[in-house]
Amino acid sequence: MQAKELRDVIDRVINYTMTRQVERTTWEKASAMSGMLAWDNEKAHAVTKRWLERAVATQTSEGNLNYSDREEYPHGHSKVLTPTASLSSSLGFPMLLMYERKKDKILLEGAKRQVEALMKAPRTSGGGVWGRQEGPELWIDYIYMICPFLAKFGIVSGDKKYIDEAYVQFLVHAKHCVDADSNLGRHCWCEKPNHFPQSMLWARGNGWLVAGGVDLVDLAPDHASAKATKEQVARTLKAMRDLQDASGYMRHILDDPNSKLEASATLMYAYAAIRAVDLGIVGKDFEESAKRAFLGVAGVVGEDGAVMGVAVPPGGPGVQFGWTMFGQGFFLLTAAAMKSRLGL
Repeated sequence: MQAKELRDVIDRVINYTMTRQVERTTWEKASAMSGMLAWDNEKAHAVTKRWLERAVATQTSEGNLNYSDREEYPHGHSKVLTPTASLSSSLGFPMLLMYERKKDKILLEGAKRQVEALMKAPRTSGGGVWGRQEGPELWIDYIYMICPFLAKFGIVSGDKKYIDEAYVQFLVHAKHCVDADSNLGRHCWCEKPNHFPQSMLWARGNGWLVAGGVDLVDLAPDHASAKATKEQVARTLKAMRDLQDASGYMRHILDDPNSKLEASATLMYAYAAIRAVDLGIVGKDFEESAKRAFLGVAGVVGEDGAVMGVAVPPGGPGVQFGWTMFGQGFFLLTAAAMKSRLGL
């Protein structure tokens, strides 16, 4: 795909993303907002700012952005999800990115209330923040939802304890969710009783892990726990690459040859791999694999700008495929991370 054609695809994805009337500013929009902020598009930035202001306007008494309602899912291992502060914390990272641009104190105060709620959230005996009130349990998804936000808040506020907490959360989630033999993550670990309610090697879960890991290392590369985090990211990226389909895609269940090819995990892998190359976490031999993954998805973006082939929430086996806000977001984030390599 030539650079001019690819730039047109990116513009279509931005336009589709910012014009969707999704009901609420939920966690699904978090990476979409970060993705739109990665491009020089003032209209998209204005839409993102409105979404973030709405999230603050509907912040709960506890501090959870966008009233973070209880969810019910027809598929997946959890039929009910009553959020802790970890889910709404996903909105905190783009909120801080926007605060740095606009210096709007309303956004900073919203992020401050959210981080305080997160620090008070229920935890496992090892200190990991529960994925939902129905715990005690850890979900691999929350590595991305909470770790970059905590580290970014630590930088903005000048308080190192939040950076320390970001690394604690990465490592405790990885400890319990990542299988030591395959170096790939499982979706969810329950502490009581000790088991994995969904133990398959879910591709997007591993995408959340590696994307959150590279963002965390980029934000706080000199932290004492950065080395262990880099090592985990490198191991998981290698394991994912070893299972990459010839098309460039990852399969929805990574090690199942009969599982569907899935776009969001493929984009997350590409994003994390190319950033890991730039951060020195993995070697340049990952560049070709990352580029093949991104271009595989770019070739099937709809004329309207929808990134199709994404497993819809809550993920895991048996869910429908379509488009999602986080799929849109990781397309934009990956394209931005590869900009020079794609000739953009």
